[in-house]
Amino acid sequence: MLIILSQKIDTESSYSDDLFKTYHYPKRYRNQIHEGDTFVYYQGNRYDKSQRYYFGTGKIGRITCTDGENYYAELLNCRKFEKKVPIYLSESEYIESLGYKTIRKSVTPPWQSSVRPLSDKAYNYIICHAGKLELLDSLSELNNTLKKAVQSYFVGENNAAVLDIISISRRLSDVLGLNE
Repeated sequence: MLIILSQKIDTESSYSDDLFKTYHYPKRYRNQIHEGDTFVYYQGNRYDKSQRYYFGTGKIGRITCTDGENYYAELLNCRKFEKKVPIYLSESEYIESLGYKTIRKSVTPPWQSSVRPLSDKAYNYIICHAGKLELLDSLSELNNTLKKAVQSYFVGENNAAVLDIISISRRLSDVLGLNE
């Protein structure tokens, strides 16, 4: 499934997101985000139209919940757009209105929803206008991070480092193309 993830990058947020790594969301969205979904990041600003755009994409990885209320989605194979893609097709039309009938009844996107479905047609438009898609995890960066996590586990006797090792290994396998 294709989805939009709203991400505040120009203002403070009460969520503990880690841009292009982890998406933190409340319980009410738990049935709208699934492992394996493809997402597009959306930055919205109700006061400044120039700050409404799409800026990246990736896949939803493992989803965890710590307390029944707060959910965390691991973000995999993330790519930042070379160019920010404005949300508008014209003065009164939105990209998310393309193919809207396949995902919702209203032509106008539900802007207040932090997570919302995205049609194939809108996704393709966004990707075609994004320019180069920059892979964020470099192989050498991931290798170094993995070495540090393994060292923390074995030398530092940090059992929690196993979770980091798992997460880094998943990202590494994406970069190496082992999950395709």
